[in-house]
Amino acid sequence: MKRLLIDINTIIPYYTVGYSCGIGRSTLELLNALSKISDFPFEIVLFSQNTRGVKAKKNFPFRYLHFYLPNRSFFKNMVKVVRMKRWFCRYDLIHMPNNTDIVENEKRVIYTIHDLIVWHYPEMWGVENDTRFFSRLKSSLRNCKAIVTCSEASKKDIIDFAQIPEEKVVSIPWGIDRTKFRFTKNTSYIKKIGINSLYYFSASCNHPRKNLPLLLDAFHLYLEYGGKGQLVLLNPIDADLENYQDLLETRKIIICRGISDEELVELYTHAQASIVASEYEGFGLPVLESLSCYTMVLSAYNSSLIEAGGNIVDYFERLDAETISRKLLKYDLCSKSETIKKEAVDVHLSQFTWERCARLYVEFYKKQLDIL
Repeated sequence: MKRLLIDINTIIPYYTVGYSCGIGRSTLELLNALSKISDFPFEIVLFSQNTRGVKAKKNFPFRYLHFYLPNRSFFKNMVKVVRMKRWFCRYDLIHMPNNTDIVENEKRVIYTIHDLIVWHYPEMWGVENDTRFFSRLKSSLRNCKAIVTCSEASKKDIIDFAQIPEEKVVSIPWGIDRTKFRFTKNTSYIKKIGINSLYYFSASCNHPRKNLPLLLDAFHLYLEYGGKGQLVLLNPIDADLENYQDLLETRKIIICRGISDEELVELYTHAQASIVASEYEGFGLPVLESLSCYTMVLSAYNSSLIEAGGNIVDYFERLDAETISRKLLKYDLCSKSETIKKEAVDVHLSQFTWERCARLYVEFYKKQLDIL
């Protein structure tokens, strides 16, 4: 039986500090879904490397390979040079869900590239003048066996960036956990932090591409035009709030940080609408989270947001303060029951399940392992 080695280093924080986000969270969800499949035509082995060891192997039915070495470049290069993974596992294929990293043989590697934000916003990673960084990235994408990504928008970016054949990249959308993200009657958190009955929520505030300054300008206009609601922001960049201290003091703008999934579900559920004003997203998870709680999303019309929102979401005609403020005023006058059709949401979200994602990954793995 052929053997697939999956690198799970990105999920280790979940077992050491209690949480994971971004790549780690999506990898954890994928592994949980793969664990429920019993008819694999190949063997899965999980790999991790750190000095503390991990408890993850108790959560999954797969064999486990762990190196008690620091997960740093020097030691990863050492593992590569002596081909330790190959000796201990005898794998046929390695899946690196954490984008590109140090590997033994790129011809046996599948990379997951969630997005190419680093290409669009290189200054945020300090690589805007680092031609070697982008050369190495292109080389890895060209030399690996295959690439999987989470949206058609990201697939197009990868092909355009690396100049590789379309058939080398496959798009498999992530899922949304509807047992976690669902309508709730609970209001304890929103009452605790002083949210009124009418508010708009943005969960995407922690990166310049998220357009928080634009959203704040639009909200200020909305209030000048007679808007009655509050704006609730999750993990905003502090520097963007400097000119809005009056609205913070009067509780027209409310800041949330470090919240639990249960608190996040409350914020989505009871908002009049959630807002995604981002210039670029690799997948658009906040769109699906909000819809899963039966709350309309007011979204930019770009990148993967169009795929996540489908024909359910209310898109901004233009991404400017005037357009956004007018859209908020329109929703002030609507009841929640008018803004969203639950049946249509359920049909749309049926495309985004972790079970479907895992099954598509299995088919992808089979193709790369040459299993008919």
